[in-house]
Parts: sequence; structure tokens; C-alpha cells
Amino acid sequence: MFYQSKILVWYQVASQKVVLGEAFSDDEHNVVSLWHQAPQESYNGHDTGFRLSLFDDDGREVADKAVSMVTADEFLSHIVKASA
Repeated sequence: MFYQSKILVWYQVASQKVVLGEAFSDDEHNVVSLWHQAPQESYNGHDTGFRLSLFDDDGREVADKAVSMVTADEFLSHIVKASA
């Protein structure tokens, strides 16, 4: 079965979104679970620009959170391992 739920890992540069990677739900990986495991970063108004966006099965963005560069990198590493 093909699931359309996904998470985009992206970086904000001015008003542009630079997509760094994406993960889709499948029989082995649930992106909603991955979403909940990723910590939201708080920088007292100093956003690093790295973000995760959660999309539902209909392709609508349902959530977005700021993450650190380390969290984004770890998440991207997980995506590479999951797709290999």
C-alpha cells in the first residue's frame, strides 16, 4: 500500500524553502512517530532556519516545527538508512 504521509526536512533562506530531504510512511516506518520523536528547538527568537513539516495523506501541511542543525542532520541520516 502506498502512503502519502510525509515529512519534509528543509532550510529557510530569506523567503525561500530549500528542501533537504523527505520521508514517507510505509509498512516499516511511520512518519507521525518520527515527527513526535523529533524535538522542537527553542532559541528565544533566534531560529536557525532548519525545519520539519508534516504532511497528511491528502498532501496538506498539518504541522511545522523548528529544529536544530543537529536534529535535521540526524533526521536526514535516518531517512538515508531507511531508504537504503
